[in-house]
Amino acid sequence: MKTTMVMRWLLLVGVAVGVVRGHGMMVDPPQRSSLWRFGYSSAPRNYNDNQLFCGGFARQWLKNEGRCGVCGDPYDAPQPRENEAGGVYANGVIVRTYRQGQVIPVDVKITANHLGYFVFKLCPNNNVKKAVTHDCLDQHVLSFVGPSGEDLGQKFYIDSKVDTKHVRLQLPSDVTCTQCVLQWTYNTGNSWGCDSGPSGRCCIGCGHQENFVNCADIAITSGSEPKPATDSPTAPDTPRPATPGPKPTAKPSTEGGKQCRAGGVFAGRVTMDDWCRANCARHYCPSYYCSCS
Repeated sequence: MKTTMVMRWLLLVGVAVGVVRGHGMMVDPPQRSSLWRFGYSSAPRNYNDNQLFCGGFARQWLKNEGRCGVCGDPYDAPQPRENEAGGVYANGVIVRTYRQGQVIPVDVKITANHLGYFVFKLCPNNNVKKAVTHDCLDQHVLSFVGPSGEDLGQKFYIDSKVDTKHVRLQLPSDVTCTQCVLQWTYNTGNSWGCDSGPSGRCCIGCGHQENFVNCADIAITSGSEPKPATDSPTAPDTPRPATPGPKPTAKPSTEGGKQCRAGGVFAGRVTMDDWCRANCARHYCPSYYCSCS
């Protein structure tokens, strides 16, 4: 009885400390709920896109036994969850294109810092209408790369600053995809908890912590395919505020009176057709992605 009461007290302390939440979001490549901030004027607006935290500490750990939606929604939310395929924010836009085996820059904006660490995973899903799974993501846990190319491991512990964290990730050398899901998980370190096992230590940052999870849709080409002029179809590479622009429609957009769709190595890819329709209508229509006729 005494042990049970102590454990309940520890859980309550963890919840209480966790009320002062860290907040953050993946901004490059932009995660699904944040597309509206970076030039995708037709994307639904989520003003709480820095709060995809599995429903919060209590909902994740006390109600859902630690489970979370694969892209940060509460596990018990109605399906399709908002940030998963079929949900309001998962519209299948490919926001970045990389090469297999490339070391890629990734930016995460932390708006309230509570320490902890990042983990990134990758799933070659190849179907924007199919929800990604934890099993697929677990097959590719990405490593962080240091400034001199050194392997920094699969966890990146952040400093205490409230700013944008710049990291570099190593993409697998054997993965290409028309649509990969890049998942960011932020395991915060601000709550009291106890590690599992009979001899588990108890401390701030130990045991169960509040988690933030985001997903971004990217593509990875083979090394033999031509490298895009930038790593991002949403040039410039630096994220930019959303600006007014024509709303994409089901019909090909026009650029100078021409109809536009995916071309080159992207020809025939439905998601890239959509990307060309949307971006050519905003007068950004790179020839290495789009063909207009």
